[in-house]
Amino acid sequence: MKKMLSVLLTISLLSASSFAYGPRGHQLVGAIADKRLAKNKPMANKVKQLLDGLTLEQAATLPDAIKSWDNCGKRASSAAVTTKSRINSELRAFFQANLCSRHPSHHEFHYTDVPVLGNEKYADGAVGRSQFDIVQMIPFCVRVLKGETPETNERAITKAVAIILLAHYLGDIHQPLHVGAEYFDANGSPIEPNAATTSFADQGGNKLTLFTLMQGKLKSAGKFHSYWDGQTVENAFGTATNAKVAQQLAGKEPTDWRVSGNATTWAEQLANEGIVLAREAHDRLNFKNIKSTTGEEDIVSGRAEEKKMPDGTFYALWAADVVKVEIHKAGWRLAALLEEALQ
Repeated sequence: MKKMLSVLLTISLLSASSFAYGPRGHQLVGAIADKRLAKNKPMANKVKQLLDGLTLEQAATLPDAIKSWDNCGKRASSAAVTTKSRINSELRAFFQANLCSRHPSHHEFHYTDVPVLGNEKYADGAVGRSQFDIVQMIPFCVRVLKGETPETNERAITKAVAIILLAHYLGDIHQPLHVGAEYFDANGSPIEPNAATTSFADQGGNKLTLFTLMQGKLKSAGKFHSYWDGQTVENAFGTATNAKVAQQLAGKEPTDWRVSGNATTWAEQLANEGIVLAREAHDRLNFKNIKSTTGEEDIVSGRAEEKKMPDGTFYALWAADVVKVEIHKAGWRLAALLEEALQ
């Protein structure tokens, strides 16, 4: 058994640099939702018409694809992100209304950074939250679909763009590091921040390098956030096709997936659920060499090193299990959210 775990972890670490599964988690969420909506043909047809024939699996990666149009610190691309001219045009208008050089930027819409130290829920504080974070933008999109917010809104979110964003944001909010962040004091120790203290965030793990155990030694697994965005998905689903995974998970109801209340309230509930996972994702690590600069909001860099846990579970295996559950729930919730918003 120990030999098998060692092999699995070796594959996990080595594959991080040889596979590009960044979009895969989002595709799986969309593909599961596609299968669920297929059981409701009128709703499936409504979504298909709004998306000009795109599937949710295809739509789910577009909010990341438009980042290629950014010119903040890099050369921007003018290439279309989809062959559907109307959809590309509407996405371009959304992009222009939320440029990377402005506030709000479309980049801000993908996450919230609730502190993981302490027992905060989203509504308990202000640090890490914003008017345009993911918890605010999901209900914004829902209101557009319901007709409560006009398609001529300042953010240029049409009904088609709203579906595309929801297909992506439902995946993001089920990724723990898109919800919670660790904050450090000037000495590099984790703290629970507030308006009166100076703190530096790990930027949802983007500023930390993750080191996981392999054959008893710590080995670099790359950026902490990127590990959760991509490598955990590979570890969870391996070489199975998206179609096969979606077929299996769409036909099996996940435990505790239902969300109460109006769809505009779901995002905060999902964030509170994700914060618990983000907290454990950090609690299973030791932090070292945390560097910060006075006047900055985030740390400069640091190490996040896997602890040997009492339950004996390796970080890679624990994280893969979390991702299996979260992607499963996200697909079912995306379908249910669209059904509620477009009814």
